[in-house]
Amino acid sequence: MGIVKKIVFGDPSFTESQEKKRKLFMYLVSGGITTVANWVVYIVFDLLVQSDMMVTMFGSEFSLKIAVKQIVGWIVAVTVAYILNRITVFRSKGNVIRELFTFAGARVLSFVVLELGVMYLMVWACEAITGQPVSTPMFMIAAFAFTYDYLVKLINCVFVVIANYVLSKIMVFRKKDMVDYNADKKEGEENA
Repeated sequence: MGIVKKIVFGDPSFTESQEKKRKLFMYLVSGGITTVANWVVYIVFDLLVQSDMMVTMFGSEFSLKIAVKQIVGWIVAVTVAYILNRITVFRSKGNVIRELFTFAGARVLSFVVLELGVMYLMVWACEAITGQPVSTPMFMIAAFAFTYDYLVKLINCVFVVIANYVLSKIMVFRKKDMVDYNADKKEGEENA
């Protein structure tokens, strides 16, 4: 088996420590892929939908466009994340339906708290600190304007990645459903 395949899918030759490092590495890789998918959807939506509608909630105005961008990006990201986490990180053989619903439920929790709640809090703080709308360009890369909105989303991604790993490990992928190459080694050591 090639080294890349071993890293992506695991291998019986890995020690328990190597397997933990492999899982963490693959979580970061799959998180990176998921984040790119989320960003691509977020930016494409932003570029395609020019109009915005402000909604008043709790006495404050919120951009409906930001909420919809977040929701659409989230749906794509959760789908990509579940597939990659199931296959490469946790290597689960558990019930797909149960896992998918639990995974989506855990992601709804992080979405509401972090991707919407903390995002809007950071947008509010950014606008309060800079005195400018969050859509104000910070700098240009070719014809693309990197706005405060994108900076806030970038910072928010760090919180989301950490929270989602913890929630997946605690709530979604059961230890008994994961492929454990080291179980045979442990059994052999106990019988010796």
